Amino acid sequence: MTVGSASTPFLDVQSFSAQAEVVEPETNALPSSRSPFITVYELLEGESTYDDPVREAYAEIINELHDEEFDEALFELQTHARTLHDEHMSNGASRNEADRALTQHFAALVRESEAMVDAVAREYGGRDQTEIVESEFEEFAERYTSALTLDPEFENFFGKLVKKVGRAVKKVASKAWRGIKKLALGPVLRRIKALVKPLLNNVLQRAIGKLPESVRPAAQLLAQKLGFAAAAEPSADTAEPGGATPPEQPDAVGSPVQPVAGSDQATPQEEFDQQIAQMMLAEDEVELEMEAGRIRSDAAAAPNPVFANLDDAREQFIQELSSLKDGESAEPYVENFLPVALHALRIAIPMIGRPRVVKFLAKLLAKLISKLIGKDSAPALSTAMVEAGMRMLKLEATEEEQSGVASSVVAATVEEAVNRVASLPDYVLDNQELLEAFAVEAFEQAAAANLPPVLSEETYRQRPELLEAGVNAGWILLPLRGPKRYKKCSRTFRVRVTPHMAEEIEGFEGEPMAEYLQDQMGMAEGADFEAEVHLYETLPGTTLADIAKAETTTPGLGSADEATASQLQPLTPAAASALIGKPGLGRNLPPGFDPRKLPAGQRLFHLAVPGKRPLTALDHRNRPRPRRRSHINVTLDDLKDQIRVCVYLSETRAQKMAARLREQAHAGTVALGFHKLLASRIGPILGGLRPRRLRIAHAAMRPGLNAATAMGNLPAQVSQRLAAKLHEWMMRGFAEFKKTQTPKFLSATEDPADGVSLDFTIQAPPGLKEVGQALFGKGMPAAALAAKISAGSQPNVRVEVFPRHHCA
Repeated sequence: MTVGSASTPFLDVQSFSAQAEVVEPETNALPSSRSPFITVYELLEGESTYDDPVREAYAEIINELHDEEFDEALFELQTHARTLHDEHMSNGASRNEADRALTQHFAALVRESEAMVDAVAREYGGRDQTEIVESEFEEFAERYTSALTLDPEFENFFGKLVKKVGRAVKKVASKAWRGIKKLALGPVLRRIKALVKPLLNNVLQRAIGKLPESVRPAAQLLAQKLGFAAAAEPSADTAEPGGATPPEQPDAVGSPVQPVAGSDQATPQEEFDQQIAQMMLAEDEVELEMEAGRIRSDAAAAPNPVFANLDDAREQFIQELSSLKDGESAEPYVENFLPVALHALRIAIPMIGRPRVVKFLAKLLAKLISKLIGKDSAPALSTAMVEAGMRMLKLEATEEEQSGVASSVVAATVEEAVNRVASLPDYVLDNQELLEAFAVEAFEQAAAANLPPVLSEETYRQRPELLEAGVNAGWILLPLRGPKRYKKCSRTFRVRVTPHMAEEIEGFEGEPMAEYLQDQMGMAEGADFEAEVHLYETLPGTTLADIAKAETTTPGLGSADEATASQLQPLTPAAASALIGKPGLGRNLPPGFDPRKLPAGQRLFHLAVPGKRPLTALDHRNRPRPRRRSHINVTLDDLKDQIRVCVYLSETRAQKMAARLREQAHAGTVALGFHKLLASRIGPILGGLRPRRLRIAHAAMRPGLNAATAMGNLPAQVSQRLAAKLHEWMMRGFAEFKKTQTPKFLSATEDPADGVSLDFTIQAPPGLKEVGQALFGKGMPAAALAAKISAGSQPNVRVEVFPRHHCA
């Protein structure tokens, strides 16, 4: 194939510049009453008549069932399953054998979970006319024990599942629910049992790289049942995770950070809660049984093995590149690999429908990598990787694994080039000349981002963009054995972290790195210290836990729990600039980013401090685990006309506040620290940028609609004013709390539980009802609404304190 005007030095690699000198980088209340008649506005929206109390009941169910710690338990369960599956495959088991072993391992948890729901049905199924108080079910949960001794990794999930079922029981048995429900508690509980196996199957499928396909999603059925008009399906090439508007693509080559398949799916907890709500809202036992049968049928549907296929195809591609004979073209192997890689990118579906483009791209990429593979070139590339710092990673690799590094880095380059091309606009994909030029540029950018220096020194002087950030480094696919989960930079960087750097670098939720250093590392305020920076990059389907678990030789990592994984922070250009003076190594976070759903190509860093390990607390199994970090959750509850904010204070932050209170420090000094905590978080949460931290309880909230997406309907002027007033209300509430409840706070800090939670309830805040209308396209103009929020009187603010994490 002749590459026309799109020339590139990669078609004429003369040396791997092993002899050239490379400059080392610097190491620097009641439901609202509304008319039962449909309004003109709703007719204009195309919505049908609906029963407001039922919608409100649904919103209330979903809001009360949600539990942040249940998400964490599912995360832990999925990580445990993934670890076991990878271990089986690393030990030589086939994928099918590993799948069967994992299913057998989880069978006991399925049986015991179903037995627990049966026990709840026997205990409470005949008590439909008696309200069940919370303490009563807590006593039941404490005395209930599994018939089997569960694996430690199962215990946390099992305990949280008991609490989840308890919330459903109390809701169905409550006085408020008796005017809504159609069925007795017993039949509902018996059918909830049918949800357990699909939930765990959902988790298992995600763990092994498959996406569960629900033929008739619970959210869609619920939306129809509640009378919502059918939602327009977002196109795969424009939708963003969580429904956020996608960022504009660059004029040249698309961003390397791409949404992946399934990133817009509901989480397992969201699907589970929607299914429970569907059961509770059933009209009769016939509908209840039909719904249970539908769920069983959907759970039996074959999942899409998108990431499992990619794992296998990538491994095969690497082996094929390693086995190439002199003069043999890699084109057929590239052509086989590209469609599998494309299927892992949700944004790439338009390209998958263009086989001509895929074939052309395969031919072009095979030509571009021809000088990097084969018996003559691969050893030189392996040597270049070692000289670019690979030996510093202290990888325990066999000679065969070391020799395969060259092929894996070329495979990673091809995969990233494809990721970049996948985001190109249609007019480029449909024009061969444009496609060739853009594809060559995509390859050059991918090569710069993955390969060590393989071109001549003169070439890099003339084309400095061909060596990313001017850093002599390569990126290695890891782990060396088993499915590849991430890339790691072959260079580590020693830096001196100053207080200014720690305040400047932001984490996933916009918090300064200084908070992490104090919350989890126990660093003193204002300290500066030496640290080692490790850099990582995600592949499609990567989780933070994948990296944290595999990095067993990196100080502070080596475990897959959420607290350990949270030590990995985003390497944005700003962070890369502040840490190592190389902004070109960073990648920007997509809008509305959720760290539980990592895009492909996201760069991360871990700060390893010599002699420092994360602070620990005892978990539910009395085993040490890294302490939680401070965070804030916000719920806009239109049903009860209140805003609830849970402020979780890490153990370190809570103890510092307690010390100031015991010293009877100036009230303003104590309040200032709390003010800073709110200042960096409330605005982004209400701006829709932190989807994990925001919930909306509203009768017009369509099932499956993301809270951050709904907030996108609110004019910036309104969300900013609401954030400012919420901050003000909470500060006033905190000041009163300090006057009247300091002893309670001090008592909470003396409890051995990890951290302290402050639950704020702002009752009847001015403008909340109007904000709720604006979220769904109704209500007053933005300026008038902003003025209403500001003009209202100070609402009543109630603050409760709890020892431990209490942000359910």
